[in-house]
Formats: sequence, C-alpha cells, structure tokens
Amino acid sequence: MHKRFDVTLFKVYARALRYLGAYKLRVSLVVVANIVLATITIAEPILFGRIIDAISGKGEVKPILFMWATFAVFNTIAFVLVAREADRLAHGRRATLLTEAFGRIISMPLGWHHQRGTSNALHTLLRACETLFGLWLEFMRNHLSTVIALALLIPTAMSMDLRLSAVLMVLAIAYWLIGRVVMSRTKDGQASVENHYHTVFSHVSDSISNVSVLHSYNRIEAETRALKSFADRLLEAQYPVLDWWAIASALNRMASTIAMMVVLIIGTMLVQAGQLRVGDVIAFIGFANLLIGRLDLMRQFATQIFEARSKLEEFYALEDSVREREEPAGNGEIKDVRGSIEFRDVSFGFGNSSQGLHNVSFSVKAGQTVAIVGPTGAGKTTLVNLLQRVYDAQGGKILVDGTDITKVTRKSLRRHIATVFQDAGLLNRSISDNIRLGREGASEEEMRRAAEAAAAADFIETREDRYDTHVGERGNKLSGGERQRIAIARAILKDAPILVLDEATSALDVETEARVKAAIDNLRENRTTFIIAHRLSTVREADMVLFLDDGRVVEQGSFDELSHSNGRFAALLRASGILTDEEVRKAHATEAA
Repeated sequence: MHKRFDVTLFKVYARALRYLGAYKLRVSLVVVANIVLATITIAEPILFGRIIDAISGKGEVKPILFMWATFAVFNTIAFVLVAREADRLAHGRRATLLTEAFGRIISMPLGWHHQRGTSNALHTLLRACETLFGLWLEFMRNHLSTVIALALLIPTAMSMDLRLSAVLMVLAIAYWLIGRVVMSRTKDGQASVENHYHTVFSHVSDSISNVSVLHSYNRIEAETRALKSFADRLLEAQYPVLDWWAIASALNRMASTIAMMVVLIIGTMLVQAGQLRVGDVIAFIGFANLLIGRLDLMRQFATQIFEARSKLEEFYALEDSVREREEPAGNGEIKDVRGSIEFRDVSFGFGNSSQGLHNVSFSVKAGQTVAIVGPTGAGKTTLVNLLQRVYDAQGGKILVDGTDITKVTRKSLRRHIATVFQDAGLLNRSISDNIRLGREGASEEEMRRAAEAAAAADFIETREDRYDTHVGERGNKLSGGERQRIAIARAILKDAPILVLDEATSALDVETEARVKAAIDNLRENRTTFIIAHRLSTVREADMVLFLDDGRVVEQGSFDELSHSNGRFAALLRASGILTDEEVRKAHATEAA
C-alpha cells in the first residue's frame, strides 16, 4: 500500500516536471546553478568551524575569514539570480500551458463538454496550472538543491564524526517516518477536499451565470446559504488534514530540538575528552542546522506533492481524454462545397437518455431548403448538430457532396456551414467583433453591409459607440431581437454554402421579423438551408419538410404534400391555426377530382 502510494506520488511529480521540457536548456542551467549553490552552502559551516579554531588557537584568521565572506556574498548574489530565472521560467510555462490546454479543451466536441461540465473543466484547468506553477518553481529553487545538499551533507558529516552523524541519521529517519504516517492518514481526506472545492466552484459558476433568474425568483439569500453550506463541508474535510500536518510539524520540531541538544551534549563531552576541537563541534552544529533546514524543505516538498496529487491526477485525466478524442491526423479538408447532403441510416443516442436519432435517412440537393419540425425533444437540434459534427454519428453516414464528414476535419467542414442559434451566443465584446466572428479578416465595409442586410444597422447607429458598443456578457446589454439580428449578420458575413437556422426569428417583433425574413430569404438563395421551425408559418417555402418524433422521421415531403396528407404535420398545422379543416377538405376534394 505504502509502496504503491509512493510510486503514484513519484509519477505525478515526474509528469509535472515533463512540462518543463519546453525550456530544456534554461532549466538545465538553473539546475546546475542550484547544484553549485548546494555545494557552497555545505562549505560555509566547515569554514566557520576553521575560523573558530583559528581564533581559539591564535592562528591566522584573515585568509579563512575572507574565503568565508566571499562564499557568503557569492551565494547570496547567485541565489537571487537563480530565483529570478526560476520565477521567469515558471511564470512563462504557466502562461503557455494555460493557453495550450485551453485551446485543446475548447476544441473538444460539444458532447464532451456536456458530459464533463464546463465549470468542472475550467476549475480543473485553473487549479492545475497554479499547482504546476508551484511545483516548477520549487523544483528549480529548492527541490533539487535540497536533494543534492542532503546527498553531500550526510557523507561529509560522517567523515567528520560518526558518533555525531548517527544523531543526524536518526533525525532524518524520524522525519521520514512522521511524513509517511501523516500522508497515509490524510490521503482520503485530501481527495475529499478537492471534491468539495469542485462543488463550491460549480455552485458559484452556476449561480453567477444565472443571476437574472436568481434575482427574479428572490433566490439570492438561498443560494448564498447553499454556498455557505458547501464551504462548511469543505472546511469539515480540510480541518482534519490540517490538524495532522500541524501534529507532524510539532513532532518534527521536537525531534530536531532533541537532536540539537544531543549533538551539543555529545560534542561537549568529546571536546572535554580532547577527542574533538571546538571548531569541529561548531561546524557540526552548522551541519545540523543545515540538515534540519533541508529536512524541513523535504517535508514541505512531500506535503506539496501530496496536496497536488488530487488536482493533478484529475488534470492529467482531462488532458488524456482530450488527446483520445482528438481527430485522426489523416483527416483531410473538404473544399468547394456545393451543398448536397445525404443522411444515410444515421443513428445517435445520448448516454443517459432515450433521446437521439434512429435510422434517419433523407437527401437534399444543393440549394434546397429543409424545414425540420416536430415536438420538443424529437431530435431536431441533434440532427443539425450531427451535420456540424458537434457530435459524431454512432451509426450510419452523413455525406456532404458525397464525402463522409467523419473523414474530414471539423474545422474545414464548419467553414462551409453558417449557423444562427436560437440563443444568439454573443461574446462580451463589441458588436463589430461579434459580427466578424463570421469571417476573420472581413473589411469594415463588408461587416457593415452584413449588419444592414440583417436589419441591424438601424439600432446599431443609435448607440453612442455604434459598432464599437460592447454587448455585455452573453449580449445582456442588447434586447433579444437585437442579439438575434447580430447573430444573423454574423451568418450573412460568413457567406457559407450551407445555412442552419435554429428558430432564427423567434426573438423578433412582427415588424422586425418581416425585415429579417426578407434578409434570410436573400441569404437562402443558392444555399442549402436547414430551418428548425417552431413557428410553422416559417416553413411554407421549404422544398422539403421533415417531421421528427422520438428521433425518427415519421413524415417527409413538401409543405403542400404534407399539409394535404391529413397526417401528423397537417394536424399540427390545424392546431396552430395555419390550416383549417375546410382547407383540408378542399385539398382532398381536389386530389379526388
């Protein structure tokens, strides 16, 4: 058990140090400098002992005193320079790791994020970066130099006097035993602490992202009480761990005090017996102080790795899962897309739900418009998400211009698809920045034309900063209709051959909807368009209507065909008041004639 535990800690630490491989030369120089500093540190008590002997024996003191002072000054300057370089390396690597890990995590499929939880991934990343920063900094400043110093201290002390060295050896063993006991006692508690930290962070993130709902339902006090409850549980788990380490610190201090007393007693007896000089005892006391200081650093080192274990193991698992889900290196790029699309017996299911798609098949010619209708939870959004590879189909194939989309990169596929979501999805940036998400590098004139085509220019021009106006978090400084028109402008600017409209006009008033619909109609020309429709009045001009229910295509055809079929779609039209029973009877009479 203990052996396996030690191996696990070593693996966690070794993997943490591998991140420094990006700066091999600079880290190597810092390491060598630390070895030199550790060696010089050991020389200082020896020289100090020689000074005492020279003084007591009335010998020449100046050369030894000068050498001791030179070592002390050099040690101080070198330590500052090494610490400065270590700081720069650790800060630089933390910044690059944060950027690299963020890029990998944010590129993961949406299903992966839904499974893990956004706040969980964010909290894991941030805590791991801070933990790794601390380990890197201490490795370059103290960890290695401490190991080197201990490796040199013990044989040097033994060469001076085995009897006094035995006391220091017993002290080292006592430190090791105390550390082992405390780590084994607090292992589960520390893991529990990390789980409670995740709970606290998730609660804060969830509450802040839904602050408008909390205000509306007067939930501020209740959510604050809930956070206090989570924080109390965190402290309940943390306090026993802190108590054990406090006990360890007290035992270590007691052991080191006793060891120093024993060294003084034995040293005094040996000096009185004429077996040692006073300078030797003074030097040995200096050695003992050095050893105690280094043992304390080793204890802090072990504590640091022990506390880092839970945070880093979760981060390592996160990084491994990201790498497992990365696209194959051999995936090509899809180019010159015309927009013909085929779903061939496509199936997809969510792990903890019966929702999904089941054996969906249909074909769309380039430039056609497909309306996807059906009850809530029928699989409408899942269908267009599969087209964009937000999720990958678990069965069947999706072909774009005859190419299996799993054989091309997500980036190249999505380059040819423009989407307007039901939730506009604006970033906390300027209006101009949000529109330009559609096409990086678009000119000012192109961006403004897109805004005009989306009926957004009028309200933008009324703002004090116009296109430089910041929209707030998730666009909360704009109305729902304004947010949606910015999202439509973004899609217009992208100018992609495939267009996905997830109830794009749902947040607009009647007058604005008419203007935006005209813009969308222009945008749809010569583009393959998927319209997820809740307002059935928006699907009249579709070339094909897919009626989904429980993840299956239960009806398929043109608007006129399905409205005259007296099936599920026609019933939905009648229920919404778009189609009357009389119109249905007339349609059937015409078909019969």
